[in-house]
Amino acid sequence: MSTFPPELTDEIIAWIPVVCGGSWHEDVRQRYPTLLSCSLVCSAWLHASRHQLFEVLSIGTPERYDLLVSRVLHSEKMRMHLPSVRTVYLFIDPDTPAFHGKPFVLEFAGHLPNLTSMLFYLHGVEAFSSHPSSVVVMSRFSTVRTLKIQNCTFPSFGDLRRTLSSLPSLSSLVLGNLSWPDPAADLSPRLSHGASAVRRPALLHLNVTSDNDPPSRRRAQQFIAWLSETATTSSLLDLEVGIFNESTPGGQTGCMVTFGPSLFRLGRGVRKLKIAVGESRDTELELFLCTLTSLTSLHLRCYCVVKPDIWVQMERLVTSLPRPTQLIELSISVIYDGPPADFVGLESLDAALRPELLRALQAVKLDIWFSRKERAWSEVEESALAVTEPTVRDVMKNRLPKLSARNIIEVTAHAFEPWVPPRVDVEPESDPMAALS
Repeated sequence: MSTFPPELTDEIIAWIPVVCGGSWHEDVRQRYPTLLSCSLVCSAWLHASRHQLFEVLSIGTPERYDLLVSRVLHSEKMRMHLPSVRTVYLFIDPDTPAFHGKPFVLEFAGHLPNLTSMLFYLHGVEAFSSHPSSVVVMSRFSTVRTLKIQNCTFPSFGDLRRTLSSLPSLSSLVLGNLSWPDPAADLSPRLSHGASAVRRPALLHLNVTSDNDPPSRRRAQQFIAWLSETATTSSLLDLEVGIFNESTPGGQTGCMVTFGPSLFRLGRGVRKLKIAVGESRDTELELFLCTLTSLTSLHLRCYCVVKPDIWVQMERLVTSLPRPTQLIELSISVIYDGPPADFVGLESLDAALRPELLRALQAVKLDIWFSRKERAWSEVEESALAVTEPTVRDVMKNRLPKLSARNIIEVTAHAFEPWVPPRVDVEPESDPMAALS
């Protein structure tokens, strides 16, 4: 019987994570079952399939963690696959009571020599880093470059600081909706709590999103103030900040009122900025943009728009850049709280982005989202998606004749269902650890 060369089958198996890629829980649902099926085809496929299986570990239940420890970590035969691990997802299903006493950080320190990314999601920090020594042991994950922590609670702000400072190779950080004991309402001018230009972290990429309630905003201020006293002030190249407000249909509002003064220190060398814009005139954001002398990519986001002159504000923010000649990419995302307005000010934006002023500009991306609250969603899907979206794109392009003539503009429009809080679903359909022994 003819067989494929092993180099060919290995290459096919290596492409499975790419084809199944997406959000992390979608990756788990598609990637694991496919790779498990490949591992059962024949012995020749087993090694390549296991290599890909171990590249990403997703741990979200006590049973999965216990299987990983008993069948892999404590097995001489299977432990040899741990160097294949590049990414670890640590999460707790919201429908399952949070569990403690599973000391992942302590047990796996030193056993994942090629780990580059870690994600703590939901109760992941509480469950897997609850041991008092966990923060200290984090330094043994010396190869981790990317850390994402979302919807987690730290015992204290000091624990978060020490966690970030203990990772020697950390360069990319994503923090979303973190909690720790509420800082005092009357915050002192110095929120960094002792930081004084410490060596770590020295981040290249930072993405911080916070809720809009007063305690969350104080925590965001506390974190950014501390980070602005570290080496990140001279290393940061890519900055993304936003404020999330569940009471607002569009989701996010302007964030300078929260992050304000400390961002000026972080923006010294920023080349790529993505930031949420409020509807009211944001003088502090204009002042911040005026300091970004290295900026090459700018993404402005405005949510829950009601006022029709939002495009006038966008034009004012873009023209406040100190060195517009080096801007390569400009993206503007606008979410309308209802049907889109009359696009007042688009003509001024078209006139402001003239070639002699923005000589390096290669792409202008305008992304429009809007809802039709007076209609049922089924009607929106049938009419707005089929008719309104192309109409919006055509209207906008007609208002931007100069950019259209330069062939550097891309306009997208999307009708969406009125916003409701999403249900988080993180449970993978299969348990990969059950087939690893």
